[in-house]
Amino acid sequence: MSKFFFISTRQAFKVGFAAFALSVLFTASGLALGMDDVPELPAADGSSYTPEIVIPMIDKKELKLSSLRGKVVLLDFFLTTCPHCQDHAPHMVELYSKYRNRGFVVLGLASDFQLSGDLKAASAAVVDFMKKYKLNYPVGHSSLEAVAYFTDSHNRGVPQMVLFGPDGKMVLRHIGWDEKVGKEINTTIEAQLSKLAPATAPARTARPGNKTGAKAGARRTARA
Repeated sequence: MSKFFFISTRQAFKVGFAAFALSVLFTASGLALGMDDVPELPAADGSSYTPEIVIPMIDKKELKLSSLRGKVVLLDFFLTTCPHCQDHAPHMVELYSKYRNRGFVVLGLASDFQLSGDLKAASAAVVDFMKKYKLNYPVGHSSLEAVAYFTDSHNRGVPQMVLFGPDGKMVLRHIGWDEKVGKEINTTIEAQLSKLAPATAPARTARPGNKTGAKAGARRTARA
């Protein structure tokens, strides 16, 4: 049986208003985003064209997007009531689990609040979504500003993934998920992670009064 999703007149107005507000923001913000421009995360020193964007997180804290520079970052735009986003969520969990210890970050950006305007209800819906699909990465509320700067200007559809390299510049963007997209995402993440400086183990130092270390040092000196 086909599933249909109905929205009330009020909800339809809010969705339409959100789209209109987004178009106004995109025009009024003076973004110089042409076909050849590459979106980038904000720089803490203000040197990029993207201004600082603060994300209200589900845990009621705030996250500055500039703080993610220097890592390989995937922004995942989604809507909790979107069936495709529900199917998409386990792939994000798998990606984060696979690469999280190598400098990879997934940041989920839920659009529920944009459409409803009810922060309490939107937060509750996102928390339920996180529990149901066992999201193991940070999630916050998306904003018109984040959508305007990072998503495809020709298609605001969700789920939409935007991947950034350590330099903060976008290297890949995809709407939806399939096997081909999955392979490309993994390959691109691997390539970007290879640009990060490898973690170096701290040098071992002899402890004061360590007789074993002293004897070993003496033997090396004797051989020399």
